[in-house]
This record gives sequence, structure tokens and C-alpha cells, in this order.
Amino acid sequence: MYKRIITALLLLALPCSALAISENDYADQYQSKVLPFYDNGSFSQFTGSGDVLLRYAAFERDNETGALVILHGKSESYIKYAEVAYDLQELGLSCYLMDARGFGFSERITQDDPQKVYVDHFDDYVEDLKIFIDTVVKAKPHSRIFFLTHSLGGLIAARYLEKYPGDITAAVLSSPMVQMDTGSFPPAVAYAVADLATALGRGTDYAIGQGQRPYPYFYSDTVTHSYARWWKWEKDLIPANPEITSYGVTYGWVKRSMEAGALARRKAGAIETPLLVLQAEEDFFVRPEGLDMLCDRADDCTKVFCFGSRHEIFQEADMIRDVALANIKSFLWKFID
Repeated sequence: MYKRIITALLLLALPCSALAISENDYADQYQSKVLPFYDNGSFSQFTGSGDVLLRYAAFERDNETGALVILHGKSESYIKYAEVAYDLQELGLSCYLMDARGFGFSERITQDDPQKVYVDHFDDYVEDLKIFIDTVVKAKPHSRIFFLTHSLGGLIAARYLEKYPGDITAAVLSSPMVQMDTGSFPPAVAYAVADLATALGRGTDYAIGQGQRPYPYFYSDTVTHSYARWWKWEKDLIPANPEITSYGVTYGWVKRSMEAGALARRKAGAIETPLLVLQAEEDFFVRPEGLDMLCDRADDCTKVFCFGSRHEIFQEADMIRDVALANIKSFLWKFID
């Protein structure tokens, strides 16, 4: 069972995040506050399932209250979440961020085009995360471990929680990709096309309408209302780190992600870990029915409806993002105090 919270009603009641920087003078504040925090982290690598090389960032603290594992979405990197880790410092958590296989600074799976989004088996993501937690995160003893995830990261986390109950104290899933929106293609048709193409040996080909990252224009963007945060990612972080660029999905990735989403929804009753699910009102990438099914079946799930938000809640305008951060902190504090 879950309770729905309409964030519009909480907007005046919840204070702005103490550490969050504003869209006003965003570039200067990012440079003077977020960047020094990020540069003080440690950056390394580990070997995931099948000997794939995976990169990660760690921001460890003395006298910590626990550990927070942050998982990014499709075609992203841990570097995009520097601001989020900075914002949550008051929780006293050590933060660990990893780039999933095929994304960010981690090793690519396809060799012909580094921008292709592909995975051989969806469980590769899950097993990589298990190795990361067991060998990197737990290398330092923690009293508790939390998840903070976005989109694809939320689906990976859901499958992890179903397979490895007891590992994680509580989890925040923002716009989790437990049921992707396939646009003009009905889900059954999209899956059938991806399944057939994969069976015909075209699993690593771009899916219909997919390709390399186009030149970014904000007016056509559908993931956030915040120009400042959109600009930081599209016009600064990616150009400064071109090796992190990825974009279009392949038939094989669509097939395996849709299968993983169906499995996550079906087995959600196995999730004993308390969940906070953030649902964006204007989301064209994940379907709300999937979030409802996940929350209905999970043992302990609270769903917050983020009024006015697009898919990337963590990259949204201050008014939306501050409310989401306040809900996240309130949720996590319950397990820290």
C-alpha cells in the first residue's frame, strides 16, 4: 500500500533546501560551491560482471550517518549528480556514485559506436551494482545504506531490491523506468519489433527513430523546465567530457529493458525495503501505471506526485526541485534519527 502526496499542497509548508543552489546566478554558484565539493571526491574504477571496467566517484565522510548510493538514468553519468550529492550533505551520508556499463566514464559494450545504448543482459546492471556495493561501498563499514536513483537507475534498483532483500535500508526512486513510455508505438508492438530485430541479429542496431546525440536545443527538450541545469549538462559537462556521450537506444536494449520492467512490476511484492517514489507530472519517458503497480505491490511505498515536473526531477526548476529534495530528506531522516 502507498499514500499519495500532492506536492503542490506542500510547497508553502516545506522550507527550501539549506544547501541547494539557485537557478539565479547558477553558473557562478556551481563553480564556487558544487565544483569544489566534487573535486574533493575520490575517483576510481572496479571490474563488473564479465570483466567490464566501471568507473565511480566516492565522497566519504568521517563520523558519517550511513552511505548513499546514487544511480543515474539512461545516457547519463555520475558527474551529472554532483549537485545532488552536494545538496544532501546535511544528511551526513557518504555518497557513492557509479557509471553503469555503457554509460559515462565506464566501458562501452558495443565497439562500433560509443553512443549506442546496449546491454547483453539486463541483470548485468544489477550484478554490477551488487559488486559495487560489496567491494567498494562496503569496503568502509556503514551503519545503513540507501539508494537514490533516477529513471533507468530506478529500474536497476527495483530489480536489486527484489533479488537482494536486506541489503538496503531505504530507497528513493525518481521517475523509475519500471514501464517505459514507447510513444506512438503501443508497448506490445514496440516489444515485438525489438524482439524480432534482436532475434534477426540486429540487437546492437539503433531502434527506429534512434541515433547519435543531436545538437541540443532547449526549446525541444522534454526533460526539465530549468534552462540553467539543462545548459550545465548539455553545453558544459558533455562538451568538457566528450567520452561520456551516449544517446540512442538499440533494439536489444529496448527488449531487455522492457522485460526487466515487466519483471520488476510482477515481483514488486518481494521488495521489503521502504520506498519513496517520485512521480513527475509531465513525464513522457515512463508510464504512471507502472509506478502505481510497483507501489501497490511493494511492502512499504510512499509515492510523491511532483506537480509541474518533467522527467528529470533532480534537474528541474528550483520551485519543483526544492520540494522534491525536502521530501527526500524528510524520508531519509526517518532512518537516520
